[in-house]
Amino acid sequence: MNKVSGLALLTVLFLVTSGSACSSRPDEQIKLAEKAMEQAKEQRAEEFAQSDWANAQQVWEQAQSQLKNERYGEAGTLLLRAKSRFEKARDIAKAKRDAVLKEAQELQKAVDLRYKALKTDVEGNVAKLSPARKKSLDDSFKDIDKGIEKVQADIEAGEYSQARTTAQTAIRRVFEAEKELQGYLGTSKKT
Repeated sequence: MNKVSGLALLTVLFLVTSGSACSSRPDEQIKLAEKAMEQAKEQRAEEFAQSDWANAQQVWEQAQSQLKNERYGEAGTLLLRAKSRFEKARDIAKAKRDAVLKEAQELQKAVDLRYKALKTDVEGNVAKLSPARKKSLDDSFKDIDKGIEKVQADIEAGEYSQARTTAQTAIRRVFEAEKELQGYLGTSKKT
């Protein structure tokens, strides 16, 4: 009888021990999911991969709820899912950010080229411009210069969407100044 109860006690201890080992706090999964979340934040997934970010956040919150209730097995599964979804959001955001950066840089080059040509046109026709018209163009140039500086600052700060918007505004100002010059000179220029 003692052997049977001893064996039963060992079996119960084994089951309890193995059960608690399976349901220990998933610290490694937590760290991996947090790392994936941080990487997604660095790529601005909330801005560039909104639905994927929201999906990952939802799974993360579900995992946190399971951790709070000490349901570690379910939490571990959810944490792995959250990690995977954060990584997907990160990858999508990076691709979109890279595309926006490329567009901003292309706009920046277009602004630089058109602006340089505009300045050359103004310098070549300065004698034909009244002081008021020259001042108006100089004011436009100051705005364009500020825009060009802001585009570069936005790019350096990683604010690619803002850089694109600023570059679009700058190129629009260049076009307006070109039209202004054409109007003053009574010419038309092909764009």
